Amino acid sequence: MKRIYILIVAFLASFVAIAQNTGVADSLFSRSKLDQDSLYYDEFAYLDDYHFADNIFLLGQVGMSHSMSENTRFGNFFANERPSFNIGVGKWIYPAFGARFTLGLHPQVGRAEWEISDTWPNVFGNYGYNMFSAYVDGLVNLTNIIFKYREDRVFNLIGIIGLGYNHTFGFDKNKCDLMRRGISVSGGKIIPGTDEKPGTIRYDVNTDPGNFFAAHVGLQGRWKVNAAWDIIGEVTFNGTDDKYNGHTYDRVYDTYFDILVGAQFHFKDCHGRRRFHYVKYLNSELIERLAKMLSDENERLSEANMAIPEIFEKIKFSEALQTTVSFYVDRYYITEAQKKNVKSVATFLFTHPDINLVVTGYADVETAYPAYNLRLSQKRAQAVYDMLVNEFHVPTNRLRIDYKGDTVQPYAAVNEWNRAVIFFLDRNGGKSQVLESDTPVE
Repeated sequence: MKRIYILIVAFLASFVAIAQNTGVADSLFSRSKLDQDSLYYDEFAYLDDYHFADNIFLLGQVGMSHSMSENTRFGNFFANERPSFNIGVGKWIYPAFGARFTLGLHPQVGRAEWEISDTWPNVFGNYGYNMFSAYVDGLVNLTNIIFKYREDRVFNLIGIIGLGYNHTFGFDKNKCDLMRRGISVSGGKIIPGTDEKPGTIRYDVNTDPGNFFAAHVGLQGRWKVNAAWDIIGEVTFNGTDDKYNGHTYDRVYDTYFDILVGAQFHFKDCHGRRRFHYVKYLNSELIERLAKMLSDENERLSEANMAIPEIFEKIKFSEALQTTVSFYVDRYYITEAQKKNVKSVATFLFTHPDINLVVTGYADVETAYPAYNLRLSQKRAQAVYDMLVNEFHVPTNRLRIDYKGDTVQPYAAVNEWNRAVIFFLDRNGGKSQVLESDTPVE
């Protein structure tokens, strides 16, 4: 048993180290690659930033526990099963590695030696007792190790290995007392044994509560119901001290296994999600290239509008600055390179004191879901507004914040360009982005 403890402790320590090293390697890995003829980058991505309190879950399970201590194999297989219950809390450190702590109630079955059990089956045979368990488990998502992590995957197979503690109590004292007294044969009759009678067959059971170390391994199947809930089913094989059933035999440990089904609830993380999320990475060089291409596209559109004045007159286009602020995917902080664009907007305002601006944030439609993207676009607009006011001292009455989420995609042809803040001239009572036409344009 000591060897088992040592191996499991070594494994738990190693899987935490592997998780940390994997995270470091992932953060250092070069994850950006721009095709020569396209703005679309490859599938390299990085795990979003998480806090210690993120990726936590609760679980509840019910099932059965099957005792496999000495002599139980001689009785009815199904008579060794009792209802079993588990509750727990856990945390995923990385998509492939996690840990949990569980508490459980697992009633158990012991059985006397066959001489006593078969001779007096109605008196002896099986005896019951209760067991409280506590386990600290390492979780290994085997699916995410073999295959690439997918946020929408329905089924995951998870390995379980852990150390624990078993507390036994509530033995059937009347039956155990009879077994301690035993039976003997006198005059061809079987009678209760005593210390004075030779040939008495006894089965000693210590009915005092006991505390024992334990270890187990198992597999869990996890079925995703929705973002918050999973259905889980698991089987664990448990090893504990030979004395846990109140009787000592000539082996080091006894065993039991649990078959449990239940539900698992995932709490929201700091990003408002309940599962790990990977985001594609754009480095600063790529951001600059996107910004330049966006600027070139704005110039091209302006030239096109000047070339067809009859259409321009029919459509009430809002006036927008050619300068925009671009953002990393799923981010709202302003890089040093994009700070130059914010500064140029401040310069424009100071040189045009009669013009006010609407700072309008956007999010690309492929990043997340509408409600999340709306908040993201608001944060982007607020970040630009705060920099204009706090760092470049633009009066607050010269600016107004607006945000569209992914409901408006100014650059429908190139999804990445929509991770931006665009500046519109605040005219006509502050109305911006009027893209309706008096006469439909074919």
